[in-house]
Amino acid sequence: MIRNLHTDPHCYKTRKVWNSQALANGDKWRYELAAGQTVGGVFCWSPLDTSDLAGHVLFARLLSGVQAVFDNLHIEYGTTIAKRGSWIAATIANNVSGSIMIRTVNGPFVLENVGIYTPSDWDKIHDLYTAGILPYPWIEGEYLPLGGGYTSRADSNGRCNTSL
Repeated sequence: MIRNLHTDPHCYKTRKVWNSQALANGDKWRYELAAGQTVGGVFCWSPLDTSDLAGHVLFARLLSGVQAVFDNLHIEYGTTIAKRGSWIAATIANNVSGSIMIRTVNGPFVLENVGIYTPSDWDKIHDLYTAGILPYPWIEGEYLPLGGGYTSRADSNGRCNTSL
């Protein structure tokens, strides 16, 4: 059983920003540095704060036409445990007191998906993904649907089925 603890994993709601701005981009939001700023970021997992995120694995998937966004993709105060192309996962230590964000200094991006998982749930997701059982992107659609609180498990044929 796998549970995404974020209630807006498809990022339809705007996130809090620091020295950045959010611009409507279809049903999502495009984030970029505010005019005149040299540093800034997006609190991708808001409305949850650092105390809610500590001890969990954070996941984010971005879209951008700027390769530097992906080359320098990092979750502030996180230890990266997996990173491929447009997505990243990082663990957040229990003693973190800073603001957890993704910086906007490398170019604009659209926040496509986020996840907050217990370490054991992340291990299940990553194992199913690397074994070819759980297709990417697992955060959306029939495999791990919207709403936080849905669960997923592989059946005896290796296919993922969802249930409440």
